[in-house]
Amino acid sequence: MASSSNSEWASLPVDILHSILDYLVPMEDYFEFSEVCVGWKKAVCQKLEDLRSNHRRHCRLHQQVPLLLVATKGNTGERFSLYDIIQGKSVWEFELREIGDHSRFEGSSHGWLILFDIRTSKVTLFNPFSGKLIHLPATLDRTIPFLHYYRKRCVLSMDPDKNIDEFVLVMSAGGSKRMIAFIKPGEDEWTYVEKLQILLDIACINGIFYAVDIKNKVFSFHVSNNNNNNAFKSLNVVDQHFEEEESRYYFNQYLVESPEGDLLRVRSNKNKDRFLVYKLIWFSRNSRWEKVKDLGDVALFVGENHSISVIASNFPGCQSNSIYFCQTYRIPYCPCAYGGMVYVFSLDNNRTPQKLYSEYPGSVLWISPNHLV
Repeated sequence: MASSSNSEWASLPVDILHSILDYLVPMEDYFEFSEVCVGWKKAVCQKLEDLRSNHRRHCRLHQQVPLLLVATKGNTGERFSLYDIIQGKSVWEFELREIGDHSRFEGSSHGWLILFDIRTSKVTLFNPFSGKLIHLPATLDRTIPFLHYYRKRCVLSMDPDKNIDEFVLVMSAGGSKRMIAFIKPGEDEWTYVEKLQILLDIACINGIFYAVDIKNKVFSFHVSNNNNNNAFKSLNVVDQHFEEEESRYYFNQYLVESPEGDLLRVRSNKNKDRFLVYKLIWFSRNSRWEKVKDLGDVALFVGENHSISVIASNFPGCQSNSIYFCQTYRIPYCPCAYGGMVYVFSLDNNRTPQKLYSEYPGSVLWISPNHLV
């Protein structure tokens, strides 16, 4: 009888298996699902291939090269410009009068700027293209005045314009970014995950959040839509001995989703003139990072924001197999003075990065022009 029952489960139609997979969290559950039998494993492989194909098609149709947020020359701190780094010109200007004098940019995600009021610790989402504002409660975090050039890591699970009731905002918190804070629409306070190592970056892929810390540990977590069950699932996805000889001195790390939906890990050295890229190979019992020597027709845009990837050939002038990165830097001996620069690094030749833009005083930040899609 048991054998007959098992046979019935194994012979479920593929479309039903795919419907079940739609409700599972890929990183945690797909592997266990595939272990049931050969038929189920085949369904998982087919589902993943469909997801990758659809994701790449979505990128071709909808993903845009991000613009650079910079201060308008001679402004009073209220007017900003969005600069097209590929075309080398400003394409959009907007004002921030409604935000307040003490708000600063902490990051951007899905076309929204995340602002943090250094006096009240309140968080505001602002869409510079539509002018929409979303006010969120204050966090328990405080910004140390002379460390204001250090940004938090912030990422949205989705564009709030697509579903105002279901987005999740996740950000690093704590004076040394040793906490994760997240909030959902309608909640009166933030939820905190404490006692972490210093966080270097946060990303979101298919509703799953990933974070990398200073100890090189990458873990994932899922924020449930059930207000009574704010699940935080930790997952060790890499060997703790990830350090390779060639990457020993590559301190900065960024997480970014590829056009195929893979999780990429970008590492740069202290001077940000050398980069290494790895792809997570997780569909096995021993997840591992595989070095990527060639990105192909892909360009990565990384920095102190929600990093993204684009298919370079979709955008004339965009360099394929390259990494565009922006950074805010502190002026030596002037704690409150800072500037911003943008470089492009080609994996083709590994030569010194080419400077594309510099801003002083001020900072730079990528933002995706979602109003165009």
